[in-house]
Parts: sequence; structure tokens; C-alpha cells
Amino acid sequence: MCCMTPRHLTSRTLLSLSVAAIALSTQSALGTDSHGDEPLAGQGILELTPGSDIVTVSNRYGFTPLDAIPSRGTYLVALNQMMTEDAFELLFLSDPEIDHSELNFTSGDAGPGTQSIFLFSVPGAYQNQPVREALGLEAAHAAVTGAGVTIAIIDSGIDPTHPILAGSIAPGGIEFTSHPADIMDPYAPGDFRDLCNGIDNDLDDLTDETVGHGTAVAGLALMVAPGAQILPIRVIDDEGTGTAFRVAKAIYYATDQGADVINLSLGSLANVEIIEDAAKEAVDLGIIVTASMGNAGSAAIEYPAGLNDVAGVAATDNTGVLAGFSNRNDEVNVCAPGVELISSIPTAMCGPALPGSAYGEADGTSLAAPLVAGTAALLIEKGTVLRWDDFRGALRQTCDDIEDLNSGIDPNDLGMGMLNVAAAVAWEGPCHADLLEDDVLNIGDVLAFLTAFSVGDPHADFAAPRGVHDISDVLAFLQYFGQGCPK
Repeated sequence: MCCMTPRHLTSRTLLSLSVAAIALSTQSALGTDSHGDEPLAGQGILELTPGSDIVTVSNRYGFTPLDAIPSRGTYLVALNQMMTEDAFELLFLSDPEIDHSELNFTSGDAGPGTQSIFLFSVPGAYQNQPVREALGLEAAHAAVTGAGVTIAIIDSGIDPTHPILAGSIAPGGIEFTSHPADIMDPYAPGDFRDLCNGIDNDLDDLTDETVGHGTAVAGLALMVAPGAQILPIRVIDDEGTGTAFRVAKAIYYATDQGADVINLSLGSLANVEIIEDAAKEAVDLGIIVTASMGNAGSAAIEYPAGLNDVAGVAATDNTGVLAGFSNRNDEVNVCAPGVELISSIPTAMCGPALPGSAYGEADGTSLAAPLVAGTAALLIEKGTVLRWDDFRGALRQTCDDIEDLNSGIDPNDLGMGMLNVAAAVAWEGPCHADLLEDDVLNIGDVLAFLTAFSVGDPHADFAAPRGVHDISDVLAFLQYFGQGCPK
């Protein structure tokens, strides 16, 4: 694409901080963070045309390859000092081997702060917290638990020893918080743990401000879908720092690892194309992508939550009243509880941000998003959700209307309403074989399937492996056709 304007990824923890939480910390809870205001000096992202070689292209311009997504022909490079950023972004105009170029941006905080502060909670509080009743989890779990479904948590990592998470970790966990030692092997196993180092690396007067975030997000996804597996992918470090390239690489990695759901409790005020492309590929393959709307309490649109076909999640209290910290705009797909939630946090004491307990309480759209991710896992196990269109239909049919509880707020800013997990699980589902969407199954739907199948349309992709159109898709369609539509 032409002439990319500066765009940045802000991997804030998106936690709203209560006065009580601030009082428990010796660190500033509302520290400002300039990450993302400027591109990462001297770094750019190249997407090459098929058959092009990164070594050849790099030698041509004096670039140094730093990181890679070889399967997508996408690379992170260090620029030649003689090349300006503007010239780099325009390389595609003169070089037929370069399909797209854009600068790499650091992540950071454009909202109220990045400090992950958790109030102390006892283990029993996690299992008995009010949000479980508000979502109807007991009724939902009588039918499905998310068994056989993998949820990728792209975040600050997790604590794999935590009693909530141990035994629920999918193979393939990895970290992308540093450049690979070998550019030809950019997926070498790394330490995906949610760790602190006790050092204020970014000199913002906050130490290890993001530690615990990924562990808490994973714990809430499992609270909704206890039978699911978590694929941890660490893209933001203990200071909350990440890059656009890392997040896109993580989305592609989760896709290749067979994730069914991807949760992104992070956001950006700008739409970075490499992330948009990665999310679109995931959605086209039937993966449900959930993302937090942000905690600035404004109408600002954050990405990837603002992308088409990504479930952007705003936060409410347990009754459905929109949280004051939650962003609100017409890109919201669904609201979910995000106030005073209790979840897993790293078991080891890690500076004043963590209370030295395995459980903590916090607020934020970051914590609302995994509740929606867990719901998607339940519906995937049940078979009512095969792709994003199905999940959007489930939310539209089963979310609770909360307009009356939020007078003065544009109803469009509330999406489809507040998540109701029990109702979503009880929903009979769409008519998968009704490709003409006229609530009638006939020869027209068969012809529509054959046409979609012949051109590789995702709407004809009914069975694993997703993204491949073969006899299994034909058989699955015929089975759905024979079952008819739900009454």
C-alpha cells in the first residue's frame, strides 16, 4: 500500500485502577508513557512478493534482517542509516520485490496508565465471585466446558505453575519479546512465563508494570471455558513494551498452531496494516478473535478491537452498567463484566504491584475480553459456531439489552448488549447449510456451496483442516443440510 502514515501499537495493560488499589502500591498508578508516539528508530517491516529473497533485498539496500515471518514473506529489518523513513515507506513503488513497507512502532500507553495492580484475594474468591452468576456459568457448564478448544492468549505471558492454569497449557507456548538469535529460525522456543526483573527498564517510574496481566487474562478465559487449553504467546515484556511486528507474528503463529480463539487484551489508537492482515487471515480461517476496547473512557477507537470481524469488547459492571473507564463507540461488538474481577496472578511476589497471593482483583476491558473468548470456546465445542458470522449471530440473539441501564449513552456504543453465557450456550445455533440466508434449505443452497467450494470461499470451509477445501467440507455440508435448520 502507498504512503503509510505513522501508526503505532500500544500494548497497554488496559487496567482501570481503583483508589484502593493505588493505595496498596508504592508506585505511581497513573504514570504516563510515550511509547508509540514515534516509530522505533531504524526499524522497518517489509512484505516481499512471492519468490523474493530477504537476503537479496537486504543487500540491495544495506538492511540487516532482525526478525521474520517467513511463511508470509514478512520481515523486520534494521534500516541503512542513509535511508530516511519516508524513503523506506515508498520502496514498493520502485522495487517489484517489495509488496508493502511500513515502519515498526513501539507499544505503549495512550490511556490512563499501565500499572497492573491487584488487590489481594483468597483462592475461594475466584471460584465464588459474583460474575459467575451474572454470566450464568453454572448452567453453561452443565452443557459444555470448551473441551478440545485452544485459546491463544497473546499478552505478557502466563505463570504455567498456577493451580488454575497448570494442566491447561497447550504445547507450543512461545515468547516474541526479543529478536531471534537465528533469523532463519525465528520460532525457537522461548520463555513465555509472566515474569518480572525488578528493574524500571523504561525509566517511567514504574517497575514491572505489566507483570500478572497475561496470567489474569488466561485465568478468566478458563473460568468461562474450564475445559479449554491455553496457548501462551508472550509479546509484551514486564514493562508493557511490545511492537507491531511482534503482535502480528503472534497472530500468525497462533493461526499456524491451530488456535480456535485468539484473545488480544491490548490495543492501539492506530490501525497497523501488518496486524490487520494477520487478523483477517485468522478470521477467514474460522478463528474467533476477541480484543479489548481500551480504558481511556472516551470515544477513541482502538485496534485490533476496531477491526472488521474482530469482537471488540467494552466493560460493564456485573449488572450491565458501562464502566466509566471503558471506551465506547460504534465499533463495540459486545459488553462484558470488567469491574472487580478476581483472577489468577503469578504465584511469586513480584514487587509492590502484586500482593504475594496467587489471586488478585482488578478492573479493565482487558479482563472483559477473555470472558468473550471463553464463550466462543464453549460454542465452538457445542458446534454452533464455525466462524465469525456464527459467533456474531450468537451474540446478537443472546446478549442482554442494557440500553435502559445506560441512559445518555448512544445504544450503538453498547454493541449487541451484555454477554450472557448461559443464553449463548442454550442458543440452538444458525443453520450452517443455509448459504443463501433465507431460512430455507433447497437446491439453491447446494449450488451456492458448490460455487463457494470451487473458488475456495471461506463460507464453504466447514471442517478441519480449516483453510483447505476438500471432501471433508463436502461431507460436513451434506450433514448440516440433512439435519435441516433449527426450529
